[in-house]
Amino acid sequence: MATDRVPFYHGFLHFCARWLFTVYHDIRVEGAKHVPASGPAIIAANHPTYLDPAFLMVGLSRPVRFMAWEKPFRIPLLGLLMRSYGAIPLNKKKPGRASFEAAVKVLRQGEIFGIFPEGGRTKTLAPMNPLKSGVARLAMITGAPIVPATVIGGLRVWRRGELFWKPGPITIVFHPPMRVQAASRLLWRRDKSLERRVIEQLIETIHRRLLPSLRRDRRLERLMKAPPQPPSLFVEGIPFIFLLLSFLLAPRGLWEARAGPAVHWISGYGLALVAELALEARGFWVKWLRQLLPWIMLSTLLHRKSGIPLGVWIAACLPAAAVLLWVQYFRFPIYRRVRTPLLVAGFGLWLLKILRAG
Repeated sequence: MATDRVPFYHGFLHFCARWLFTVYHDIRVEGAKHVPASGPAIIAANHPTYLDPAFLMVGLSRPVRFMAWEKPFRIPLLGLLMRSYGAIPLNKKKPGRASFEAAVKVLRQGEIFGIFPEGGRTKTLAPMNPLKSGVARLAMITGAPIVPATVIGGLRVWRRGELFWKPGPITIVFHPPMRVQAASRLLWRRDKSLERRVIEQLIETIHRRLLPSLRRDRRLERLMKAPPQPPSLFVEGIPFIFLLLSFLLAPRGLWEARAGPAVHWISGYGLALVAELALEARGFWVKWLRQLLPWIMLSTLLHRKSGIPLGVWIAACLPAAAVLLWVQYFRFPIYRRVRTPLLVAGFGLWLLKILRAG
């Protein structure tokens, strides 16, 4: 029985990729059970980013051999890595029979072959480029099942023309296999319309999850471009509420000594909110900066007169800030439910420190 081709360092790379994509993309894999545990299979997916082969492999226990553009093979380290995984080079301008026959050989050896039928990365304004028929011919010739796969979120994290990819959620969905019946395979050489039917079914399956995700992305993009909403009293307003409480509850001398300096910090925070509204500043980073500002104020106020060196305080806060950013970005519905209680608890601790000083 044939065994999958895998380099000796596959386990280490798989672990590192899984960790990186979990932190940077909160990657989720659905339907991995649809990929056969043994024997040949064709994984056919949409192709929004250069990282799609890694995205597809990170949720599978079996390695996948891909057909890839020949130019990356010339890059020393990347080319070595691609060859070690058995990637098949393809000249996109002059695709020849050698690449196709190599793919047939992979499947007849009982391995998994990955292909992006678009023939290149997805153009920005389309869900997918028109699909080429090579994937259907592979299934007709070898009898291997086609496992459609949808890469969700790729156009958001790495559009064509961008130099680097951005953080953002990625979901990989493996759909139930498409199997070409033996009778259809016998008729295929006389009736080429069978290839088109396979391609149409493949497009429909991938679109089933891709199109709703693209609509959500467009709604999010419109939201980021919209004018800023007025600050919330129980989110952005919490620093002002606790500053007022410190003034009312602390004796005047104590307030001037312990809470008075906070006026400058919180006033600057208020001016930043006013400037954002006046300028109608928009975009991703503007909206997330507003989410971060109350926490920055809290950290600044708790550090004052704590006796802890600033460098040590920053080093201690960095892990908490990283977790906060991750939760805000990838788990915003959960963050929205807990941000007010946590901010109230944090500024309550600051107020308690002031009152205890008396």
